[in-house]
Amino acid sequence: MDTARATSPHAAGYLALRLPAGTWVRYTGDAASRRLWRVQPCTCLACMSATMHGAPASHYELHALDGGALPLVHIEYTAVIPMPVPNEIYDRHTWLPPKVTAAHLRRELRRAFPGVRFSVRRGRGVKSHDLTVRWSGGPGKAEVGVIVAPLLADYTNPTRRRARPVTVTRFGFTEQGTPVVDAIHLNRR
Repeated sequence: MDTARATSPHAAGYLALRLPAGTWVRYTGDAASRRLWRVQPCTCLACMSATMHGAPASHYELHALDGGALPLVHIEYTAVIPMPVPNEIYDRHTWLPPKVTAAHLRRELRRAFPGVRFSVRRGRGVKSHDLTVRWSGGPGKAEVGVIVAPLLADYTNPTRRRARPVTVTRFGFTEQGTPVVDAIHLNRR
């Protein structure tokens, strides 16, 4: 994955939604981004009281993998990017190209929000692995983000960061594989 695209705030925002404790991340805030951290829920008073009242986690603490450094506290969820763990890097995958992933996403959005017209477009050039979703009316960005996020990473298991494989049927042919998408931008008109 290209480093410039991986550190974009758009990509980080969707990749960091509700990460499980222990997930390996890279921090995009400063020079500390050159190392890997483990994410934990933030334990500052503001975050603790918000989560006790049912608000979703929006800030994290970052702990060094070796446990040697002091944790970074109250980090915005958009400032971290989940990283694959070593055993995932060398897993054999069948990759779904962005064009097929866009078709799958379009179908899932239409199934989740019947009656709302969605446009899912692929980027060009260096952004060819980015998708842009546009729609008007209907659901908000948070509701669409719930459908979109699993195509970027697996958010249920801290030891797995790659997206789960999906099955796509287009023009009578069935393909199965892991989506190859760097970022999915949401644009509600």
